[in-house]
Amino acid sequence: MRGEDMRLLREERKLSQPDFAAWLNERLERRYDRSKISRWESNSEKIPDAVVRFLLKETAVVDGKHGPALVVCLANQKGGVGKTTCTVNTASILAREGYRVLIIDADPQANATAHLGIDLIEYEEGRRKSLAHVLREEVAVEDIVVPVGDIGLEIAPSSIELASVEVELTADPSGPMALRERLQDARSAYDFIFIDCPPNLGQCTANGLVASDLIVIPCQTEYLSSIGVNHLLKTINKLKRRCHPSLAVLGILPTMHNARLNQHQVTLEQLHSALGGTLRIFPPVPRATIYGDAALAGRAALEAVPDAPGASSYRALADAIVVERRKRVEVANVA
Repeated sequence: MRGEDMRLLREERKLSQPDFAAWLNERLERRYDRSKISRWESNSEKIPDAVVRFLLKETAVVDGKHGPALVVCLANQKGGVGKTTCTVNTASILAREGYRVLIIDADPQANATAHLGIDLIEYEEGRRKSLAHVLREEVAVEDIVVPVGDIGLEIAPSSIELASVEVELTADPSGPMALRERLQDARSAYDFIFIDCPPNLGQCTANGLVASDLIVIPCQTEYLSSIGVNHLLKTINKLKRRCHPSLAVLGILPTMHNARLNQHQVTLEQLHSALGGTLRIFPPVPRATIYGDAALAGRAALEAVPDAPGASSYRALADAIVVERRKRVEVANVA
């Protein structure tokens, strides 16, 4: 949560900074004052995690209703940057907080599907329907959804058949709109929908971008990985001009960061220097074996080890996504 987000929350409650501090003190048993609130709102001092947690929970919808979903696309044409890991762990955080969350595995390699422990054999052999069949209009999204654990997280699985569908979409002038159209009904049933895209800028990624409200760009802090970010941003801008003017980039999530390596530090500094003025750069996720181990075990790393290295980075991303959804819901309610 950034200072401007806190200020909006305070102003919605029609509280002055001293009154807001008193309200927080009463609820959290702290001793904040007006100057502390001012420093938080001006971003000159980081808002404590405990305060962020409280404010997000205080303003969350508590009537048991879900939707409309905020659709978030995780995209980068470079492979191996942690898109699936980011998708699974951020979605898991929000599901554990009581939100209803759906992951759309839009990658023919089905990495997110496998990451969450779903046996791919039945999908590869055609015994179960996957996202490919949804895009062919043979079934609805809700017909293929698979629950993951007991935390309210669900996934629309992928399979290699999606590669064939991608070829079919290429020949269709309206191909990039297919997923957006298929998700219309599902949006009312979920709070958040995450789309895990393949490592290229083909039809599956185009569908993911067009179907989304927000884009998050995971980017490994290595030279070759960061080069592709500008190319992706150009593609996003083309889509905004041609068919999706409200599409927005939430920010860049640096991944697999090793602070001891000079090249990683240089790349991170370059990201901030080149893009930090226009895009939010989230705290980097460090390289850690827990994420690969969790994928092999078929679960989200932060579900198994909530305080794993990088948890605070995923937490910051999840918080920002919640704030964005809340803004949009409020605008819709006013309209």
